[in-house]
Amino acid sequence: MRSLFYFIPFTLFFISCSLADIRPPVLSNAGFNADLKQKGLLVIDNPNIKELKPDEWKEYKQIQFIVKDVWHSNFVRFFTPISEKEQRMRVYIDFEKDAMEVELLGGEKRGLIYGLSKKEPYQIASDTGKVFTGDDEVRIYLESLRLYLTLPWRLKEFSILMHAGSAQKGSTSYEMVYLTSVQPEATPDTDQYLAYFESESGALEWIEFTYRELFSFYKGVLKYGFYEPWMGKQYPRRITILDRFEDQDFVHELRIERIEFPKKPMEEEDKVLEEE
Repeated sequence: MRSLFYFIPFTLFFISCSLADIRPPVLSNAGFNADLKQKGLLVIDNPNIKELKPDEWKEYKQIQFIVKDVWHSNFVRFFTPISEKEQRMRVYIDFEKDAMEVELLGGEKRGLIYGLSKKEPYQIASDTGKVFTGDDEVRIYLESLRLYLTLPWRLKEFSILMHAGSAQKGSTSYEMVYLTSVQPEATPDTDQYLAYFESESGALEWIEFTYRELFSFYKGVLKYGFYEPWMGKQYPRRITILDRFEDQDFVHELRIERIEFPKKPMEEEDKVLEEE
């Protein structure tokens, strides 16, 4: 009975929520504008610190991150395949094959690999080998992880890209760029992103985002920081996921230890594990 008491208002809350729209007012009544696109591209491609100019992911066939995923929200983590509050992992991304794998490097599931081939999730364990699971929990977590890690250098891939004016947060000034696909207006099937570039340096510092596949009303915030050199560019080594700008605590945080080119293709890594 107590569970039902909590479930009913929780369900009614979801039903009553409307479609999130993170377009700033300056774009709320405007369609696509080619001049604003050029101005937005200028913000992305011409930071005052030249090393902050995004690299081209398409130049790399594969890339690998060593990451620690630190969770402060047990509720959200419940809907992911991650059981540890701090999970160190190897994240392998294959751009050519539209595939990725995440190997857990610690905790009770150490050695387990979660993978994604296009949109098909699978897992690899020493006792079962490679098994396609159809697990949406795994798919959504891996797709989110890939998005957060690669988004700083893939902003120009969005078909709708427009400068969205300036903003002030505390003593810091930002230039905003709005990004989405299909059409500028909010739709139930297409996510929106609003990127904040620090005016003085040109560094990407914040991204507001929607996640339609989870909830149509959901809006979250990504904070990018701790930029360090990699391959002649600057890349953020910490990605913090929050519900709102003003939150004092985060949902979870990706702490990047290394960025590297993998020594072996995914298939060879898989075979080693299956033979053990």
